[in-house]
Amino acid sequence: MDTNTTTGISPEKAKSKKRMLGNLEIASFCEQLTLIIKAGLPTYEGISILLEDAPDKETKEILTSLYTPLEAGRSFHESLKESGVFPKYVEDMIEIGELSGNLEDVLASLARYYQREESIKEGIKSAITYPLIMVGIMIAVLFVLISNVLPIFNQIYAQLGSGLSGFALTMMNFSSVLNRYFTVIAAILILLLAAAFVCSKTKVLQKMFHGRKLALNTAASRFANCMALALSSGLDTTQGMDLALQLVDNTIMQKRILHCKELMENGSSLPDSIVSSGIFSRFYASMITVGFKTGAMDRIMDNISQKYEDDVDAQINRLLAVLEPSLVIILSVVVGIILISFLLPLIGIMNSIG
Repeated sequence: MDTNTTTGISPEKAKSKKRMLGNLEIASFCEQLTLIIKAGLPTYEGISILLEDAPDKETKEILTSLYTPLEAGRSFHESLKESGVFPKYVEDMIEIGELSGNLEDVLASLARYYQREESIKEGIKSAITYPLIMVGIMIAVLFVLISNVLPIFNQIYAQLGSGLSGFALTMMNFSSVLNRYFTVIAAILILLLAAAFVCSKTKVLQKMFHGRKLALNTAASRFANCMALALSSGLDTTQGMDLALQLVDNTIMQKRILHCKELMENGSSLPDSIVSSGIFSRFYASMITVGFKTGAMDRIMDNISQKYEDDVDAQINRLLAVLEPSLVIILSVVVGIILISFLLPLIGIMNSIG
């Protein structure tokens, strides 16, 4: 069983039964199980088929932890809970699918949901990683220039019997400090990087950007995607919002969802509540109203989720398109200023000698 074509459970993820599977792994697993159920096979037989083709011990252990309870007559969602590698959202939705008789549709929806989640995650990661790499390159170039190149100019001026002044002298003094305390400066930079990494893991930095348009659009896409999956599985809007609260990790959007629930409890309609609470922009008001009146809210929510995801992708692409030339221009200007401040006096000295 190849990890890209079967369960999607990689050996790295399978080493610990209590380690949650990734988005693509869950999506791949749900896709294959959808095909098996669509073929008319019961769930336990599908897991048995996947188990026979398990490529490694770790994957086999996870599939065995699913198959053993099923063989003993337990339900599929109970088996998922006992395995300890699936998110609670998957367990809850599978339970709803089993109770409503829509397990095949729920699995297909879960596969699409986690594929979309991975797409959003990778988009955000690229938007953050690329600028950080560019900034790192800029810092490295400036460090080499200041610590290694500028002292050469200083030696040239000393041999010519002249000294530095102004900005050039300031940069030369900074170069001396940098070379003298290189170990200390490097240690501080490492500590700052470690602190930033810890903050990213604890979501401290993420919360600082929750009010940004990109973060809000990402949260709106997740909310719409979750609502589409919940409504298509037979849940009502309130239950769908409760599930969305668990999945949307943006504090501002969570407050808007709670406000939307309060408006609905006070008698406001779903379309009015969603728009008034600010979950979606008013651009989608007519779509939500039509979906509400025609009973097609699940399809409308799926459509809105896709539109928000496309908007997030467009924002990320625009951001990267602006950042790349901007960072290159900044680096070129800084390097140019430093070199010119050292070269102009040298040119003056050479002209006077000539």
